[in-house]
Amino acid sequence: MAVKFQLASARLPIILVKVAVSGKHEQRIVTAILDTGATGCVIAQKLATDLGLEHLKVPKKEKSAHGIGGEIQVEFVKVHAVSLDGITIKNIKTAVMDLSVIHQQFKATGTTAKKSVDMILGYPFFKGRKLLIDYKRKTLSIQ
Repeated sequence: MAVKFQLASARLPIILVKVAVSGKHEQRIVTAILDTGATGCVIAQKLATDLGLEHLKVPKKEKSAHGIGGEIQVEFVKVHAVSLDGITIKNIKTAVMDLSVIHQQFKATGTTAKKSVDMILGYPFFKGRKLLIDYKRKTLSIQ
């Protein structure tokens, strides 16, 4: 099975997919960035709060995240489930961050305001799987 994706824009070719994210009592369909280079998954603070996700205690050294924008401090939650293309991963340790920097980058490149992002899917979701991206058809499949 393959799912459709869209690129944020021609000038910002980031892959965006719809994923189902579950908290203890609620599920939401949100837009996520597919980031095969990310060592973890990230969820927006507002979504984590809305879903009532449980904060995890982690060592202080793990609360520092490094990315293209530099180093920031993060908290972690347990996401009950994330689903994409028939694959569901349960109990994912996920960083909670302010994702406004992504929206600022969208704005700077002229990407429409309709494209908001609430999650970044990284390595923990794709670990042990084969990811096939077809840019021509704008589909991806996970095996």
